[in-house]
Amino acid sequence: MTSPDINEKKAGSQIITQNYQARAAGRFILAPFTITVEGTVLRSEGAVLIVRASATASVPNTTTVVNNLPPPGGAAFMALRASKATVYTGEGVGLTLSFFVADNYPYQLNFTALDRQLQAIIKKIRPANAWEENRPITELKPVPVLIGGKKFREIQLYQSVFYPLATRLLTLPAVTLYLIRPRPKIGPPSAEAETERVLFSSKPLTIAVRALPQHPLRGQVAVGSFRLNEQLERKHVQVGQSIRYRFSIAGEGNIATLPAPVELAKSTDIDIFPPKEQHSLKHTGNQVDGQKTFTYFIVPRQNGTISLADHFQWIYFDPQRARYDTLRPRVRLEAGGADVAALATDSVPIATSAESVDGTLSASSAGRSLYTGISTLDSTYQPISIPVLIRSVANVLIVLMLLGMIFVFFRR
Repeated sequence: MTSPDINEKKAGSQIITQNYQARAAGRFILAPFTITVEGTVLRSEGAVLIVRASATASVPNTTTVVNNLPPPGGAAFMALRASKATVYTGEGVGLTLSFFVADNYPYQLNFTALDRQLQAIIKKIRPANAWEENRPITELKPVPVLIGGKKFREIQLYQSVFYPLATRLLTLPAVTLYLIRPRPKIGPPSAEAETERVLFSSKPLTIAVRALPQHPLRGQVAVGSFRLNEQLERKHVQVGQSIRYRFSIAGEGNIATLPAPVELAKSTDIDIFPPKEQHSLKHTGNQVDGQKTFTYFIVPRQNGTISLADHFQWIYFDPQRARYDTLRPRVRLEAGGADVAALATDSVPIATSAESVDGTLSASSAGRSLYTGISTLDSTYQPISIPVLIRSVANVLIVLMLLGMIFVFFRR
């Protein structure tokens, strides 16, 4: 769920994502559909999906090849695997705990007390000193896979992406899961089928964590593959008016903890107010994609072209290229339409002004800076409010009348 601002009003949005895997090449039609939201019927026109054949496909397209597992020693086993063997500090690594059963396995296996078992298993394999982004698994659905040329069905039990916060080896111990299966019995069949526990254990796993290269901001910058999406409410603005600017960081990484852009040295040409933050996440296999948006209100203080690259920058470390990089704005703001000399010499105090619906300041402050004349304000001067004065005098008269009535009563 996200809550963006639309015309300065909170608006909720919900995104439902369903992943599909095409079994064959061709054209597939997504039929139109409707959905009703608070009495309003919304319609989707549908779409046409084109799936092209893969030139490198060497296995049936209904089966996934699992390459990062050694050939199993049995017809059923449990495995904990990582998406990467080595990561940088702060780089994401996906962990997946799965149970595999061969297609020709002769017994029927059933999970028992799975929730309680998984809680104990996850507590053991969850790395210490690491940020976790968990992908909830709502159903145990077997997926056909090939391991060492043999057909298996994979049932994912747990999947998360971890971002190590320290440069230390991640050592994950072996864990054990038990299932039940019918007990082989010789003789006449009985009314109640007997079952037995079967234990399956994973192998320990080790992930190396490398330190980031030397840099003045090492340990303070984000790690991942990112790009900048920016949006300026409008290009032209009057001096003294506010304008909304969105600095959005999209890509793969620990989106939830991304820091705000660094504001460069303070300048006299614009005022920048603290940003409002929003983020959205999407789990794709063993990685987390998403976007984090920082929304600023900017007020230009003088005429001219303002390059936002002179005011914002965002430094990060790209693990794919193994180097630091910087995202800088490309948009420019055109400010004009006010007398700059008058703004510099004007000493008239500015009345308090409210923000309008579109984010600009009201007409009482148009054409002047938000802080114009602030140095001349006298904080010791307090204006007299006539309604407050009348109310105070009335209260004093009422008290005197009550005292007079009490005096007359006791005199009698």
